[in-house]
Amino acid sequence: MISEFQAVVFAAGKGSRFPEILENRPKCLLPIGPYPLIWYPLRMLQCHGFVDVIVIVLENEKMEIQSKLERTSLKLRIEFCTVLDECDVGTAEALRQIADRIKTDVLLVSCDIITDFNLCNLLKQFRQQDASVVSLLMHCTPACNGPVPGVRMKYKFEKDLFAVCSQSNRLVFMGSESDFENGFKLLGHLLRQHEKFDVLSGLMDAHIYVVKKWIVDILKTHSIISIKGELLPFIVKKQMCEQKFNLTHDANSNQNQNCATEPAITKCFISLAPETSFGLRINTLQSFYQANQQIYNVFETVTNMPVSCLITKTCDVRSTQMAQTTVGEQSVIQEKTSINKSTIGASCKINSKVRLSDSILMDNVVIEK
Repeated sequence: MISEFQAVVFAAGKGSRFPEILENRPKCLLPIGPYPLIWYPLRMLQCHGFVDVIVIVLENEKMEIQSKLERTSLKLRIEFCTVLDECDVGTAEALRQIADRIKTDVLLVSCDIITDFNLCNLLKQFRQQDASVVSLLMHCTPACNGPVPGVRMKYKFEKDLFAVCSQSNRLVFMGSESDFENGFKLLGHLLRQHEKFDVLSGLMDAHIYVVKKWIVDILKTHSIISIKGELLPFIVKKQMCEQKFNLTHDANSNQNQNCATEPAITKCFISLAPETSFGLRINTLQSFYQANQQIYNVFETVTNMPVSCLITKTCDVRSTQMAQTTVGEQSVIQEKTSINKSTIGASCKINSKVRLSDSILMDNVVIEK
């Protein structure tokens, strides 16, 4: 079944929401434990049987990203496709640039998602319902305890609204809550076509979508910038217009027996992950901190690897007082140190008599005695 789909990972985002820790470095290489952020969705694809993956990156970041991934244990055949870094390129724009490379239906994945969700369930639903698109929604992971490093500010979770038929998971409406601050109106034909549906909020769009090839082809003739913000609402609206057209035909069928009702060809669905599934998008400083706080506890279920892999083979750990801590490549931790619930980046040096707790050290950090 996996061979029927082309996997595409988006890694050209600039991480504008947390410039404090990026400093012109690729967002997809942010350390989550000892591995770069993009490694987690790639590892997920590998665990589900994917062999070939297209990764979209900025042209000036390709070599750095490629070099970093080559030092991991991934066995995927990765084709890097580049986009110009002169301006922010939307996800739909990036997909448009590689549209000619797409020969099958597509699994679209953001580089900033970490989840233990079984993708086979998503792909199975896509096939069984002959869907045009299936979007993965997840229950939000509880926020981390304690203060978040950096500038003190109140983080507001961006909520989306999804109108979904409860029996079929058919997606009939979607939008950002910020666009409807004074309430929102549902069109009459939507209510006539679907007598019962639920309006869901407080769920996380995982930015994992399965789409038909013809949806990718639409981008060649439409100047759409964003997949979530423009392409998906466009496809959902197209679905509803087709159904409205069919209702008109049904109403006139008694007058014209030769008028056959044309079935809707566009079908949009959501797949709602179980509440027990872990899912986190690393797109803010808060979620970056949260991911590093929780990665030790969820690593095995997310990657299907033992937790011992969070201590890299090339590091030198001499401390005997270290708990729930990850250590990157070439880092040295001297004896008589105490480290708890922390992430140590690559090529760090921690000297004796140092105490660390609930901390994240980026690469090349030195902590003196």
